[in-house]
Amino acid sequence: MLIETVEAETRPMLYVSRSTSMNPQDVAATMGEAFGAIGAFIDKSGVIPAGPPLAFYHDWDEGTGRMTVDVGFPVAPRDTTKATGDVHAGQTPSGKALKTVHHGPYPKLSETYGKIEAHMKKIGLPVPSAAWEVYVSEPGTPEDDLLTEIYMPVA
Repeated sequence: MLIETVEAETRPMLYVSRSTSMNPQDVAATMGEAFGAIGAFIDKSGVIPAGPPLAFYHDWDEGTGRMTVDVGFPVAPRDTTKATGDVHAGQTPSGKALKTVHHGPYPKLSETYGKIEAHMKKIGLPVPSAAWEVYVSEPGTPEDDLLTEIYMPVA
């Protein structure tokens, strides 16, 4: 697995924010609902995504076992003014990060995260309490062929 250091650039985005437990089944259910909500907004508003969907995980709390996930799409700057209700305007994460590409089903993402975290510890980097994923594959892609970019910010 290739893990590389990249400089992620900020892009405008529209997103919905949800709280979830860190249980993989809860995360999957939350992601499904959140993508349904942002997808419905995109369809209704006429906004055209400027890139693949993404999710930003943050505010991990090991004590409560909960985290926040922002699910959305990069958009043209002018489209951020269309945010309303549950849909927020913001920016994609940016800055120095470690990046790898996960090949395969979403339920196995935790295995790839484990490898990134082990790599970070090995080279003396603290494991952050945030990460983001970019879902490169088109809807309908067979599970074994899914491509997901994973980014872990480097302080």
